Amino acid sequence: MHCVGLRMSLRAGLLRMKIILWLISLSLLVLRSQAQTYTIAGDTFHLVSTNASDAGRLEEYVPVGQTLKDWTKLFGVRSFRNIISPRDYITRLKDEYHEKNPGMAYAWGALQSSNVWYVDFLTPPSSKKSKVLEWDFFRAETNAAGGIVVYQYAERRAYKKSYKELDAWDIKLYASR
Repeated sequence: MHCVGLRMSLRAGLLRMKIILWLISLSLLVLRSQAQTYTIAGDTFHLVSTNASDAGRLEEYVPVGQTLKDWTKLFGVRSFRNIISPRDYITRLKDEYHEKNPGMAYAWGALQSSNVWYVDFLTPPSSKKSKVLEWDFFRAETNAAGGIVVYQYAERRAYKKSYKELDAWDIKLYASR
């Protein structure tokens, strides 16, 4: 029942979220300095974690003063050498999260190019005691060097009594630009 109410309330904001997706997509043309930072919508993200393997590479960034354990905003860059279809990657990601959270609201599709796919979703709190909702946006595209590159932007928002307090989340994102 908790997920059903969340799904219905969050669907109302899904249309507004699609507009935000386009803004985030455009902001993925981020400003990158040589100091391993990204600036997105006025927030500067610094590198906090890297992981490389034969399959690819992961870099994770958070705003100054935050860590991987306590972040409220996160930006990630993943590159995969052996995955060649952004659509397949995004479809698999969407299906995995939907299986874990059947009541979640999400949007997905392709941008103007068929080589650029996205998914965004809200993850409901893991329990009734948890007072945090997470929003994730992933964008996957083919990489000129082969394989794909995936950009992730995520935010966690706390609420006091009800996730409905976050109904204006997208409005606050507009105001932060």
